[in-house]
Amino acid sequence: MANKKVSIDLDIEELLGLSEPKKNTLEYDLNFIIENGIEKYNQMQQEHENKKKEFMQLFRECFQEIIWEFQKDPRQQIAVNCAGCRYSNRVELGYGKATTKRTNNNGCE
Repeated sequence: MANKKVSIDLDIEELLGLSEPKKNTLEYDLNFIIENGIEKYNQMQQEHENKKKEFMQLFRECFQEIIWEFQKDPRQQIAVNCAGCRYSNRVELGYGKATTKRTNNNGCE
């Protein structure tokens, strides 16, 4: 058996707590609230929620156009109308019976 050595690189700043906390962590949120106040934090969270709602609304409006672009893609990077992809998961859940293994020309099952 070969002796496997494990290399551990420790970041001294991280160990001492001198590095900035990563975004979307509790420590980051608490530091932001302490520095800027709860009103500014709530405003930031509300702006983020508004951006998410706007994105979802635009996505719903443009969904058919997005699907059309995926279908026109000559490389078929995203499968849109693949029968195997649509029905294979439902068979495992008991919504149908698997009779044969289907394959199509782009390699999906």
